[in-house]
Amino acid sequence: MYVNKTTNPNEIKDNKGLHYYLDLTKDFKSSFKPFTIIKCNGFNIIDESQSNPVGAKARFGEFLMTKLNNYKEIVYVQPRRGFAGISLSYLCQMYNKNLTLVMPASKKSSDHQRLCIEYGAKPLFLRIAAMPNANQIAKRYAEQEGAFFIPLGLQHEYVVAGAVRSIYDYFKDKEHPKRMWCVISTGVLSRSLQIALPNTKFHNVAVARNIQQGELGRAMFHSYHKRFESVSDYVPKEFDCEPSYDSKGYHYMMKYGREGDWFFNVAGDAPKPTLKWEDVDSYRDWGDFKDFKRVII
Repeated sequence: MYVNKTTNPNEIKDNKGLHYYLDLTKDFKSSFKPFTIIKCNGFNIIDESQSNPVGAKARFGEFLMTKLNNYKEIVYVQPRRGFAGISLSYLCQMYNKNLTLVMPASKKSSDHQRLCIEYGAKPLFLRIAAMPNANQIAKRYAEQEGAFFIPLGLQHEYVVAGAVRSIYDYFKDKEHPKRMWCVISTGVLSRSLQIALPNTKFHNVAVARNIQQGELGRAMFHSYHKRFESVSDYVPKEFDCEPSYDSKGYHYMMKYGREGDWFFNVAGDAPKPTLKWEDVDSYRDWGDFKDFKRVII
């Protein structure tokens, strides 16, 4: 289903080394409680559904938020599914910032998009051909408005630094996992894990897109056999796990992993929004920029 397009094994994009990220975050104190670890079917699960209200991306993104004192508005692209926008909505409430989310237009907005709106995000709906187009438009909008733009997948060195710090601190006085599984999309989680745990072997399950140069690192690549929007063939009942995302990685660990392997569960299934799709005007025709203050060129 998804293709590994990397040609240089072990390359980790923009990796500045463990000590660089640890030095960068040496004075940072997280607002989130430590990871919750559970044992399930012979595996060890880092279960962010229990230790974090909106998932690991909020934990990892908090360090970036502490560095944005000169900005009142954050801009990001929120796909129909994904926890990054939900996590940013939560963080922007914590740090008293406005969040603007550029969202792909559709006749029916998604549950995740409406949840972001409920959490206080301002939606800018736009009909697009592909997510990279939305990313470019969101970046130009942020430049025009003097806002801070965060790329898709929260791909920013301060997010990687926050992730490396949290993972390193948890395991620094513990035996490191021999093998760890997680899902991969843009690869921020996987690369951060690899930097923080240099002696651990990793397995990445692609669930959303093809994997590009520098995104996979030294992890072994697996491609899930169903489309991103589909529900995993196996959804665990023992812990809360997003059925279209993390559950697919857990399914493949159950199928191909070994007893004692670790799994990183990014988040539980997001709560259903109270907003109905009929309450949100989310359809836009091609070239309709009515949500924007000025046309993005």
